[in-house]
Amino acid sequence: MYARRRNLVPRADGRLVNVARPRGQLFVCATGCCCGRTQDGWPAVPTELYHQEWERRRLRNVVHLTIGGCLGPCALANVVLLLFDGQALWFHSMDTEELVRSLYDAIEVMLDGDVGAALPPGLVGRQFTASAWQPRPDGQPVDDFRPRRAPASVAAPPACVSTTASLDEREAGGRLAALEGATTVPRKNGELVFEAPWQGRVFGMAVALSEQGVLSWEEFRQALIDEVAAAGAREGEFRYYEAWLAALERVLIGRRIVAPAEVDETAYQFEFGERDDVP
Repeated sequence: MYARRRNLVPRADGRLVNVARPRGQLFVCATGCCCGRTQDGWPAVPTELYHQEWERRRLRNVVHLTIGGCLGPCALANVVLLLFDGQALWFHSMDTEELVRSLYDAIEVMLDGDVGAALPPGLVGRQFTASAWQPRPDGQPVDDFRPRRAPASVAAPPACVSTTASLDEREAGGRLAALEGATTVPRKNGELVFEAPWQGRVFGMAVALSEQGVLSWEEFRQALIDEVAAAGAREGEFRYYEAWLAALERVLIGRRIVAPAEVDETAYQFEFGERDDVP
């Protein structure tokens, strides 16, 4: 009778082996593209403590422990995934001993039968959703449907815009002089100011495409005036180069150089890590 209760699985060599069926599995990202990479400014992952607590609490064949590479949500770091009774619980920034022990405490509460127990306060702020079949922990709706394949029309940007980030005012000619008032390009001590690399790139793209005759500078200037005015009317902090980018997209779409679907698809790919940021 006992043998019938075992989870016997035939291996490829024909031998029957008993495979343990734990109630859960704890995955710890320790060697991914960001997790534990102290050289990139992320905190270390306390991998030894994860294993020590797993052994001390005698969780072998009850909740399996896997410490390894990337788990997927690369916008966050030091990510942990707990699969328990068919549910996926995701946590980020699990980089202190206190958090690790709190997670194991929560697992033991679940194993004692109180699966619906509230998480310890420290873990609540670390929980997030990274599984499409589950709602967000805070109950907020999410509309992040991802088609299996990207539209076939999405293409890489023209090569001519890939080397324009270093353009300065001399290369821009008199174009920047036409930008006055709220559309004036930000400067510090007379020099152009970019707070992030993408701002310099989008600046250079607009200037280069104008110089090459792909778009009209006056058309771009009018679009920028409209976008700056619209941004100023909205609540929140005004960010100049977000208006600049919106104006450039507007002109390129209006001239049918790119399609709205291409812009949306490319933005999605960068936002969700399907494309690497350009250094």
